[in-house]
Amino acid sequence: MEKVEMKSQDKVTKILFVTMIVSIVLAVTTIILYAFIQGSRMFSDFAETLSYCLSKNPYTGEDGIRSIYPPFAFLPFYLFALICKTPLQSYIAGDINLTQLSHNPLFILSFILFYLIFMGLILLVSAKVSKFQGKKLVYLLISIFGFGPCIYCFCRGNNIMSVALLVLLFFWLYNSEKRWARELGNLCLAGAIAIKIYPLLLLVFFLKDKRWLDMLKTLLYGLALIFLPFLLIKGGFANIKEIWNNFTTFNSGEGREMNWTNIGFDSLAAKFSSLITLITTLDTTAMYSILSKILRFGSIVVTIVALILSKNTKHKMQAVLITMLTYQLFQGVSYAYTLTMLIFPILMYLIEFENLSKVNRYYYGICFAIVAISLWASIGFFLIVQLALVCMLVKGYIDLFKDFMQRNKLRKEEKQKALEEKETKAA
Repeated sequence: MEKVEMKSQDKVTKILFVTMIVSIVLAVTTIILYAFIQGSRMFSDFAETLSYCLSKNPYTGEDGIRSIYPPFAFLPFYLFALICKTPLQSYIAGDINLTQLSHNPLFILSFILFYLIFMGLILLVSAKVSKFQGKKLVYLLISIFGFGPCIYCFCRGNNIMSVALLVLLFFWLYNSEKRWARELGNLCLAGAIAIKIYPLLLLVFFLKDKRWLDMLKTLLYGLALIFLPFLLIKGGFANIKEIWNNFTTFNSGEGREMNWTNIGFDSLAAKFSSLITLITTLDTTAMYSILSKILRFGSIVVTIVALILSKNTKHKMQAVLITMLTYQLFQGVSYAYTLTMLIFPILMYLIEFENLSKVNRYYYGICFAIVAISLWASIGFFLIVQLALVCMLVKGYIDLFKDFMQRNKLRKEEKQKALEEKETKAA
């Protein structure tokens, strides 16, 4: 048994070594290509987030800014905004453009500090979760640093890095033996909810384990972090209506459902409907709307059922994976850099590698590899990644439902055997 585990661990080390080499080459290539092909969008999200911090009101368009995020999402970035306050104010006023801002030394310093701090923390938690040591740990951390969605985050400077860190901490601390650590995990999930709202779907994990008090506390923490920071913004709670209007406008604007960087179910339904229209010339507007709702809300129902049935399952990675994928795919607008949050299920895949069947090793490994390729970001094309995510979600469902049926069959056989033994003794 020990020899088998050693061979599996050696295989994981080899996989990580190859992944590290490939990720380094692809990461450098992607950043260079992104700068040439989509240079006008380089660090655009970071500039936008920092602009919210210095705007008098980031919701009403007072400075030409209409944020879709609750104030907690950008308040932690205020210090980064202060570092490059002068050029940032010029950018908000329209005196300089994004390209000029992105070349400013103070802005570059602010961005580097932001990325290194959040990426450093993500790597630290990943090391704690994996418990890898030596060369294997080095290979793992460099591979995560070059992980495709992380490189996409780097190119855009998106604040999803903060959500990825909080979600990673939540899952790491979720089953801690220490009460304070579990409470910290609840706060981390609440923080993620207060930044992006959609991590609210991760509460189904509490539902699975019937941790009602933790669910309630996380909801209360989340509500406090969402609403209380409005008091620090000009206009206070009146901005709630503004943020809702901005959010609905964002979701329905610029053909976002057809955007090739959008990996959500809504986008998949739109692309499928457009393909049908192209082939048959039929009007598929109604089909798109219905299919989108079936995929989005149907996935939530199936995931909840699968998680409830997965109690005591041997498939720990699949339970986390389907939860994360449901969160990713449910969003109306879910750009591919949000896949940074798949770091935790990938870590679980590597940790449980020797316990996975040969089919699952290859199946999930290939799908994760597709997600990890950073070159998709440079060309802005993520359809193959989108299909890989759906394939993993379906396979996760199959694994969990199949395991439940096997465990249920085994319980019945044990019960029948115990009954027969009891009857034999009675006779």
